Amino acid sequence: MKKIIITLCILVLSTYFIEAQEKEKKKATFATQILHNSVAGFYPIFFGNFETNKSYDITIYSIFWTNPSFGNLDSGSDLLLETGVGLGFKMFNKKLYLNPSMGISHGKFSSNSEGTKIAEGLVPNLFVAYNDGLFDFEGYIAYYKSLREDDDIVTKDYLLNWAAPGIQVSDRIVLGAFYESFGITRQEDASGSVKIYQWLGGSVKMKFDKGISFRISAGATLTTDVGTSDEFYKVAAFIPL
Repeated sequence: MKKIIITLCILVLSTYFIEAQEKEKKKATFATQILHNSVAGFYPIFFGNFETNKSYDITIYSIFWTNPSFGNLDSGSDLLLETGVGLGFKMFNKKLYLNPSMGISHGKFSSNSEGTKIAEGLVPNLFVAYNDGLFDFEGYIAYYKSLREDDDIVTKDYLLNWAAPGIQVSDRIVLGAFYESFGITRQEDASGSVKIYQWLGGSVKMKFDKGISFRISAGATLTTDVGTSDEFYKVAAFIPL
C-alpha cells in the first residue's frame, strides 16, 4: 500500500513539475515582412524573437536584398545579405517598442569589389514602434559602415531612415504620412555626400487578425542627386508565422 501511495505521489509531483516547466518556458516567435519599393525593388525580411527572464527579448533578423544593382548587375550575383542580432524592449505598458540591433552586411554593396566579401560592413540600426490606441508610429534608422578596407577596392558608407506617423481611425485602419531618405555619407574616391532619394507622401496601414498588417505608401521625391523618379511607392506586408 505504501508503495502505491509513494508511486502516486511521485506521479503527481512529476506532473506538477512538468506543467510548471511548460508554464515557465519562454516564447520563441518568427515572422516575415515582404517589401517592395520603387528604388530597392523586392526584398523579404525574416525576424526572430526569443523571450528572456530579463526586461528585454533577444531578436534576430535577416534581409535578403534582391536588387541586382546591390551586387553584380549583369549576373545578379553577390547580392547584399544583411544579418543581425539585437534587443527588444517593451515599455509604457507595451505601448512603446524599441529594438536596437547590430547587423553585418555581406556581398559587395559597400565597395567596388568584384565579388562577395563576407562581413563587408557593419550595420547598427534602431527600430521604434508606438501605439496608444490613437497615435500609431513606426520608424527606422540604419548606418551601413564599410569594414573591408583594402588597397584594391574603393569603399563607401550609407545612411537609411524612414518614419511612418499616423492616426488609428478604426481598429483596422491607420492613416498617416510617410518619409524615407537614403544616401551615401562617405565615398573613398570622392568628397561630399550623395542623396539617392528623399521621399515624402501618404500612407495607409491595414491591420488584420493574428498580428498581420499591410502598409502602402506613395508620394513625391523631394530630393535626388542620381536622377531617381519624381514619384515613389512602397508596400510592406508583415506576417507572423
